[in-house]
Formats: sequence, structure tokens, C-alpha cells
Amino acid sequence: MKSALVALLIFVWMPVMLFKPHIGVLVWNWVSHMAPHGYTYGFARSFPFLLFVGLLTVVGMVVAREPKNFPGHPILIAILLYALWTIVTYVLGFDMAVGEKKITQFVKMIVFAMVSVVVMQSPNRLKAFVYVMVASLLFISVKGGLFTLITGGGHKVQGGGGMMGDNNQLAMAMAMLFPLSIFLAKHPPKKIMKWPLAFAAFLVPVTAIGTQSRGGFVAIAGVLFMLLLKTKRKFLLLAIAVPLVFGAAAFMPDSWKNRMQSTENATDDGSFQGRMSMWRFASNVANDHPIEGGGFDVFYIPELGPEYMPSGFKMRAPHSIYFEVLGEHGYVGLFLFLTMLFTGYYSAGTNAKMFRQYRETEWIGDLSGGIQLSIVGYALGGLTVNIAAFDLFYHLLIVVVLCRVVGDKMVEKGVNKIFTKAEVRVKSKGKWKPPAPSKRPPIPAERLVN
Repeated sequence: MKSALVALLIFVWMPVMLFKPHIGVLVWNWVSHMAPHGYTYGFARSFPFLLFVGLLTVVGMVVAREPKNFPGHPILIAILLYALWTIVTYVLGFDMAVGEKKITQFVKMIVFAMVSVVVMQSPNRLKAFVYVMVASLLFISVKGGLFTLITGGGHKVQGGGGMMGDNNQLAMAMAMLFPLSIFLAKHPPKKIMKWPLAFAAFLVPVTAIGTQSRGGFVAIAGVLFMLLLKTKRKFLLLAIAVPLVFGAAAFMPDSWKNRMQSTENATDDGSFQGRMSMWRFASNVANDHPIEGGGFDVFYIPELGPEYMPSGFKMRAPHSIYFEVLGEHGYVGLFLFLTMLFTGYYSAGTNAKMFRQYRETEWIGDLSGGIQLSIVGYALGGLTVNIAAFDLFYHLLIVVVLCRVVGDKMVEKGVNKIFTKAEVRVKSKGKWKPPAPSKRPPIPAERLVN
């Protein structure tokens, strides 16, 4: 029954995608982040919905009679350079068959991101893209948060499949989602949804705690700290964060407390030692192949173990986005990846400063500010989680580009500035100021006579 329902919800929109490609982008967005087919047990669980949705959306984009503009934004340049380099390293890697699945998924995700940039360049489409993405992830966070509260954290919250297949990846997604959930509660589609969305935002960090992921715990803590520094409502945030922290310390089981406390003496932890062995493996591969690295999923080629692994350790996942990129794509790939990361962070901050000063574009500024914090969570949590190809990160970069494109169009049409309290006080006093001296040259005497 679940399979039939999910299939019906997707199939019913497929004909529309041929004429309205933005519908295809939204359906892809929903299936990618919520993974509804992962909750079924019939044919829908393995059916390639994204393949059909992607093909119909691309055809619809070509057929649709609407302007198609590809912005020359630095983020897009950084993404495309990195994506092209990963294709080069895949071809030059140790074993193309091992990395075939990962590069296929990565390329499809990049193509979808580029299609989204071309199709979603209007305020309503941008809002719809963000609403679908955040609501899809909030569905998972509400389930996980309520489960954590009901069970008292006695059971670990696991991922729902796809890019959130385990607890570490789910915790990272929640850390990145938290600023966006606050944005959605501040700018809800309908006012009646404000408080339900605020409660859903509260459940996001609860879900992250319930995953019992140490990397996710570091990520959500970093996001909360940065949010505390940037927000003007520090007391409100503290009123939410402090009970959450003390509540977790008081009511979570000993297994969670012991796991979180293990971060203090991580060097003595066997799991951490295993991760460090894989970081050494990545460094050894990159030192031997500094330009191209070892190719996608080089960490799963057993034949390389005797040559590059420290003695006494078995090969496993890299557990770090930075060493993942270093081992797979070399020092050149790591440079391009860090360039993409810092470009996204800087561009999001620039958008926030630029568009928060106008009433019509304030939501774009708040959205960009939230994404900047999400990137912080990704960068911090990525220290111990291998999610270099995490689709949510790339989709957020695309949203930053769309924010700039849509915001510039709205400013060109005319906007009203939001005055600060100090500016309002000066205006209300109505003090007279002498006009600025004219910079025009004086009129010649002969012209005055005539």
C-alpha cells in the first residue's frame, strides 16, 4: 500500500514536468531529501524514480518557452571545476569499477543542481525549492525527535536511507537543517504554521542528540555557538539551548553519556584510532599521487591496504570529508573542494548583509544567513564524517546562487529600506540639516547678465 501511494504521488506529476520543469525540480528535491520510497517494502523501494524524474525535467526545460539564464556566479564556477576534476581523477584512479556507483550519483546530483539554477530563478520558485527541501528533512527530524523524547534516548535514531543511511550522516543533516528550520519558522508559508514550525525546529537538535553521533554532536554545538554569536535574540536562544543541554545530561541513558564523554579522550578510543589509520591511508595515497589521488572510493580497494595502511589496522570508511577528498582526488581536488566551501560561506554572508536591509528581500537575507551557519555545521561535522558528496551541501550552495540572482532582480524593481532603531530616532526628531554644498561650477558672469 505504501509503495502504491508513493508511486502514485510521483507518477501523477510526471506528465506536468514536460511543460513545467520546475515541478520536476521540486519532485526531485522531495525524493532526494525525504527518500519516501525508503519507507516502503514493495516495488517502489527499488524503482529508479529519480532517473525518470530527471529525464522528464531536462526535456521539459528544453521544451519550455521561458528565459533560460545560467548565472556566472563564483560558486557555480567552483562547483563545476571540482566536478570536472573528480571525473579526471575517476578516469586516472586505481579502479574505475569500484568508484562507478559513487561518480554516477555525484554527477547526477551536480546535473540536477545546474538544472535547478536555470529553472528556479523567481521568488516563488526559490521559496518552493527551500520549503520542499526543509519540509522533507523536518519530516525526518520530527519522527526522530519524538522517538528520542518518548524513549528517553534509550534507542539510537538511524537514517532513513540514501545520503542519510546511518546515524552519523543523519546527525550531520540535522546540524545543517537547524538554521534553516529557524528561518522557516520566522518566514512560514502561512502565519498559522509559525508555532508548529517552531516546535519542529526544536526537535531538530533533539534528533541530532538522539543519533548518538559524536561528529553530529560537535556539528550541532558549533552551529548553536555561531548562532548565539550572530543572533540578536541571544536570551531566547539560551532559553532553548540550556534546557536542551541539561535535559540531555539528566535524562539520556548512560550509553549516550559515555559516548559523548569519549570525545574528551578520543586518542585512547579504538574507533578514533581506526579513523586516524584511514586518514594516514589517505595521506599516503595522496603523497604518492599528489595530483590525481586514487579516484572515487579508493578506500574500498583491499589490494591497496598492504602498501598504504598502517600496520595492525583494517581498511574502513575515511570518516572525514577532508581526508576523503584528499585520498580520492589528491591535493588539487582538496584545494578545489576547500575553495568551493569557503566561496559558499563568504557568498552566503555577503547575501545576508546585502538583502537584510530591505523589507522585500529580508527573507532572502535571513535564508542566506541560515545557509552560512549550515555550512559551518558541515565544515565542523565533516571533520569526522565522510560526506564530501552530500547532496544537501551542494543544494544549499545552489540556493545561495539563486538568492543572489532573485535578490538582485527584486532590488532592481524597487525596494524599501528597513531603518534601524537609531535611524528611526534621528528621523523622528526631525532635526534640520543644511543642504550639502553644490559641486557644480559657478555660473559665469556674462551668462547672468544675458
